[in-house]
Amino acid sequence: MNFNNWGKFTVRGTEEVEKLITSMVSEIAEEFERNLKDVNYEALAMMGGYGRGEGGVVISDGVEKPHNNFDFVLLTNNMNDEENTALKKKIMGNLEPIINKIKIGIDLSVTSASKLKHASCRIIWYDMRFGHKTILGNKDFVPSLTHFTIPKIPDWDARNLLVNRGTLMIINDLLLEKQELDENFKKLIVKHIVKAIIGYGDTLLYFLDDYDWSYVEKQKRMRNRNDVDVEFKEIYDEAMNFRFQPTYDDFMKRDFTKWMDKLRVHFERIFLFCESKRLKKKDLNWDNYADTAFKFALSDEMFKCKPFAKKVIYFLKSKSYPGHGSLGSKLGFKTLDDAGVLPILFPLFAYHLENDYYREIAAKFLGSQNREFRNLRKAYLNYWGRTGDVNFINILTKYEISLNAEA
Repeated sequence: MNFNNWGKFTVRGTEEVEKLITSMVSEIAEEFERNLKDVNYEALAMMGGYGRGEGGVVISDGVEKPHNNFDFVLLTNNMNDEENTALKKKIMGNLEPIINKIKIGIDLSVTSASKLKHASCRIIWYDMRFGHKTILGNKDFVPSLTHFTIPKIPDWDARNLLVNRGTLMIINDLLLEKQELDENFKKLIVKHIVKAIIGYGDTLLYFLDDYDWSYVEKQKRMRNRNDVDVEFKEIYDEAMNFRFQPTYDDFMKRDFTKWMDKLRVHFERIFLFCESKRLKKKDLNWDNYADTAFKFALSDEMFKCKPFAKKVIYFLKSKSYPGHGSLGSKLGFKTLDDAGVLPILFPLFAYHLENDYYREIAAKFLGSQNREFRNLRKAYLNYWGRTGDVNFINILTKYEISLNAEA
């Protein structure tokens, strides 16, 4: 096994940290080899920042270290979902000693190579196609996925990128209700804010037809745009620099609440801009947003086989529209599952909107008798934990934060 052809893992790291990361990934690869001796697989690919060659490097006590988790996807052959899940559990258990040793988290997904060959394009797969390192197996497989191109990314997937990152700000709102913030707690909040900034900026570039898989390229493209708010461009640039080489000192001194309030103004404008483009509605506002978004869901991807089949399945389930919009809005709502509804409710909590009709829709869907904002937010995050990022429940447990509604 040759570990010398992976190229650079970072943008700004020295030769020393590149050697360190190479040795870490080599050790991880050897463990994968031991676990995959009797497994028919196509490739093990490293994704994320380090897979792109744009990973973050933090300096601790004068020593450079990788800052982010290592992301891997294992592409198997002739294995079903149940077998893939069992394999992932086995590998992650065997990787635990290495994780404890290198002090870097490892994220692993296991999926079928044949499924990926026929999968619809998503941002994550487009990014992987161009920004990855094949650690084991067939190095030609991932580049061969030529159907993963920007024009084939559905607009709702880009919207979901913004919502996924923006929900970190909603989680921060909840975390900041705690009175005592230790250093690790503050760093977590900073990480969430930086991820949200980059998520909003990336989504904005997508809807400006200027998206790219590379963080370095996206930073350049944002700098060169003349149609983006100058202050947000500076905010995005600062977040990208943090991603490449995190320095917490300046961010940790900030008033998090004031910082987030300032960002929320930019984020709200970006969301409305992107959704007006996606929904093809120029006069989009919070009074008409929910009804417009649900109505659009009825026709969105109507003539694509798999999305249409899913719409039919969801439509046949007994559920009624929680608002009082048009027939199109009511029918569109019925074509969505919970994961499709939550992004439409997201702005209410992300931007602290005071809109009674919007709040009524959210309360009915979330099944919340108490319509006070803080309780609705907890109900939203409960749903999010079941359909979106389940890992954040561990964060709430760690800091003893409850999502139970208040009386």
